Amino acid sequence: MDKEPAGKSIAIIAYASALFLFFHLIVCIAIFGVAIILNNGKNQPFATFHLRQMFGIIAAAVIASVFASAIPTGIIPLLMICFFVLLALLGLVSALRNQTDALPIVGPLFQKWFNFIK
Repeated sequence: MDKEPAGKSIAIIAYASALFLFFHLIVCIAIFGVAIILNNGKNQPFATFHLRQMFGIIAAAVIASVFASAIPTGIIPLLMICFFVLLALLGLVSALRNQTDALPIVGPLFQKWFNFIK
């Protein structure tokens, strides 16, 4: 059996925050903030990789929620939130498998753009 990477629990907490996207964005950000604080100064590459991925998902969700009020029908914002949760579930599966698989299309960009998360 594979050895657990350092910071796996922090990565799981970060992805678990995506479940709160359906309830309230502020709660999602608060739980993600706890994961960031737990990783602060620990030099855990596994956790840092997954925190960057989840930070990108949350940033995209915040941007989408800003523009969601301009969309006249209510189903499109719900589908966008479902898409973000699906991305988070892909990341969660990667973390549970002890892998650092980037999210499709945007994952490598998130790693480059959010390199301030250490």
